[in-house]
Amino acid sequence: MSSSAAAKIAPASSWKDFATRYNAAWNAHDVPGIMAMHVDDTSYQRHGSPKVYKGKDAVAEQFGKDISGLPGIKFEPVALYGSDDHFVSESILTATAPDGKPVTMELVDVITLRDGKVVHKSSYFVQSRPPKT
Repeated sequence: MSSSAAAKIAPASSWKDFATRYNAAWNAHDVPGIMAMHVDDTSYQRHGSPKVYKGKDAVAEQFGKDISGLPGIKFEPVALYGSDDHFVSESILTATAPDGKPVTMELVDVITLRDGKVVHKSSYFVQSRPPKT
């Protein structure tokens, strides 16, 4: 095995293994670890926003802002569906807003894979509303 082949991150044995490692990197706030699972020409879109982040640098910068902008951000898995070239992850996002108030959102990520890495991530958020009293 060449040294360049050894330096590559081994592809996941399955989409489910990949999704589990990807979600763990998000919960660890590990942007370099997250980005190691993306291809160079990756892209990211938060639906509801017209902006599409393109390329590893732009995506990594936005992921860093997303993580630092919501201290204590965590993703609690609800459901996971997929195949060899994509997966859908449903989760509950919890964090603290900059004003100190708790944040809870329902989140669906649709992630497209190429060669065992993320080529595109689409995120859909719905902010949970506190019950009326």
